[in-house]
Amino acid sequence: MSADQVHRFVFSGFGYRCRVVENPAPRTEPIVVIGGAFQNMYSYRRLEGTWAEAATVVSVDLPGSGGSDALPAAYGFDFLSDVLADLLERLAIGRVNLYAVSYGVPVVYGLAQEHPRHVARLALMGAAPIYPPEGLRGLEAMAEALADGDAEGYARRSVEALMAPSDRPVRNRAAVTRLLARDMAAIQGDGFQRHHASTRRVIDWQGLPAGGLTGIPTLCFTGEHDTLTRPDLGRDVAARIEDSVFTLVRETDHLPALERHREVSQLLLRFFTDQPLDTLDFLTPLERPSRAPLDVAAGVAPGGH
Repeated sequence: MSADQVHRFVFSGFGYRCRVVENPAPRTEPIVVIGGAFQNMYSYRRLEGTWAEAATVVSVDLPGSGGSDALPAAYGFDFLSDVLADLLERLAIGRVNLYAVSYGVPVVYGLAQEHPRHVARLALMGAAPIYPPEGLRGLEAMAEALADGDAEGYARRSVEALMAPSDRPVRNRAAVTRLLARDMAAIQGDGFQRHHASTRRVIDWQGLPAGGLTGIPTLCFTGEHDTLTRPDLGRDVAARIEDSVFTLVRETDHLPALERHREVSQLLLRFFTDQPLDTLDFLTPLERPSRAPLDVAAGVAPGGH
């Protein structure tokens, strides 16, 4: 396999970048990773080793993320969907497997609606049709700490908003808590403004667009104890996507890729290479909640806003 190649592009005046690990003999389409609000194109290196054995892997820093240009909160997720479409056109790698995490979900959902020809398979982790009031309160508390330049307060509120209460069984809780708090408390300088803009973008988001998705094999999943994008919200998203599969990762919350990274890596590799998922004992029973064929045919967005 090739060494990492970093590419930098500009879209509508905003610079962004991606990291490509090329596989010269892939078994599936390229895997493109769009991480969470406070992650970057190196955040999933612990997971991507097994993926890189089967496919070319592309990790992306969209504007506002990682080492890309800052992006004001006034630019919504539809703009980021357009940036992602621009990237796929520039790379000219054909159809891809898209893996989106939390903040990345509206980005790839919009791309899949507007440019389905780019998408071979879709994996959505931590999805919600819109954030619930209790989740928004936690995000508002994070935004307030950022506006005040309070890194320690931001770290504490991030743990409270993103992780399950202490009475829920969560794998590697202590280690993940330390990691999350350390990373959030480390922000400085313009990092406060960048994180604040990303947090406001989520808070101001009006929810998934109407219309659902058809014709794209999709896996929706999150942690069984996720309190930000609760399981019922992820199930609602799956119901908007024709023939989608929904499941939960046992003993995790909103951060299963940190709490059970080996299992999540295995799950995604199996999905992107069309292997069965029902033998994975760390998942809850697979569900197919889709009502998209009926709703799309009727021109109605399931649970639309």
